Amino acid sequence: MSSMTKAHSSPAHTAPAKHPPGLAYLSFTEVWERFSFYGMQALLVLYMVDHALQPEQAQGIWGLDGLRNGLEAVFGPLSTQAFASQIFGLYTGFVYFTPVFGGMLGDRVLGQRRTVVLGALLLALGHTLMAFEAAFLVALVVLVVGCGCLKGNISAQVGQLYPKGDPRRSHAFSLFNLAINIGGFAAPLICGTLGETLGWAWGFGAAAVGMLIGLGVYLAGGRHMPPDTVRSRRSDPARPTLQPGDRR
Repeated sequence: MSSMTKAHSSPAHTAPAKHPPGLAYLSFTEVWERFSFYGMQALLVLYMVDHALQPEQAQGIWGLDGLRNGLEAVFGPLSTQAFASQIFGLYTGFVYFTPVFGGMLGDRVLGQRRTVVLGALLLALGHTLMAFEAAFLVALVVLVVGCGCLKGNISAQVGQLYPKGDPRRSHAFSLFNLAINIGGFAAPLICGTLGETLGWAWGFGAAAVGMLIGLGVYLAGGRHMPPDTVRSRRSDPARPTLQPGDRR
């Protein structure tokens, strides 16, 4: 009987510790960031094919002729649909490439928190600029830089909420990924509907509002966020000298 009592009182039978409050704030921020991203993405190709790349509108977009000439020098003559697909592909590719540099900016210069705030502001600005036809390509560049600043740093902060080896960390990332899916599911329904029924500016504006809400959630949870860890190259541990054959 005494052994059974000890077994029930052992740490293995205690209730699991709760997640820190910062996880909820980071997850809800990510919901709105993904809402803004996928909301705009749901409209992007349709907007280009049906409106922005039509001859009467295309001539007013800053830098569009130069971009088209550069792409056609590589791929040959492009139809409106093909040109829209090339722009979409470049935009999407850079969105997933720039977090490498955004992570370096957060790790070595600004810190993760300030870099996330900078990214959120740039995303809101980019979605707002999408409502102005002349600034279409500028808006895409701003969105790419904003995604680069925010995406990698907010994910890193989820891991920083927990000490190394904490079993809650994997569950925390599962909840964080659930937030990504919620935002990605709702965005095309809302932004797409607004874009088709009320006009392109309404759909892009909804994405901008969503990102501002996400920024507000993030700032509201500031005291629950992990502290910034800005590293310099001098603080990095010394790397071992390569031995013969290591380079190969």
